Amino acid sequence: MYTHSKISEKRRKNERERRIPHPPVSIPSVRAFIAFLRCYPFAFSGSLAAETHLSLFFLPVLTLRLPSRKVMATRVELQKVQVVGANPTKFDDPIRLHIVLEVFENPPKEAIDVTFTWSPVWDFPVDQELDEMEVGPLTTLGRHEFTIESDPPNVVDIPDPTGPTALIVSLRYKGREFLHIGYNITVTCDGDLPDVFTSAEQLTRHLGKCYPKVRDISWDEPTPEPPSPSASDSESTADSAGGPSKRARREGGAPS
Repeated sequence: MYTHSKISEKRRKNERERRIPHPPVSIPSVRAFIAFLRCYPFAFSGSLAAETHLSLFFLPVLTLRLPSRKVMATRVELQKVQVVGANPTKFDDPIRLHIVLEVFENPPKEAIDVTFTWSPVWDFPVDQELDEMEVGPLTTLGRHEFTIESDPPNVVDIPDPTGPTALIVSLRYKGREFLHIGYNITVTCDGDLPDVFTSAEQLTRHLGKCYPKVRDISWDEPTPEPPSPSASDSESTADSAGGPSKRARREGGAPS
């Protein structure tokens, strides 16, 4: 009868000859093996029945894997957004929002750009960018709370301010949007609707339901540069145009 040490030595020899690597064994597999030995002491008897039980037991156990690390869609996540002040309020009152963000890993190194856009649903050409500001940088992990304020829209530039409208708050990092917050806006008029709105005295604004959307972006990773044109292409372009093109002059000028 083989002892446990002889069985193990024989198996190791066979594995070296066949060059078959061990299957990956995870921590749950080790714990399960210890529990198995406590419940089945006959495993060391060397009997055929013991080896059969051992193989049948480890067939599903050895297929276990350690859980993979969860890849986060974004480093910064929206926890809360709330309208500050009265709601409804006058149309020409400033728009104030209290935002709570949470940084989970690798805090962003630079500030976050926030833009407010007043967007009538049926009049896309009259979108108004109300305000633009910077927040941060958020250099620590955890929660970050801040209150941002935007100017109201100019009612004179809106053909029908009482129509369906959306307020869009966009948070960008290095020009890439990672958080898009949309509000349904309801604007009511006290009294008869004029043909043309010259003031907002009769209008009341209400920020309705909020629709946040998180987007996956590349944060501080270097962005691959586009391939540069070959020398022959550059020479041919210079010869044909008599110098650098307008696009090249714009790219080489002062940053916007």
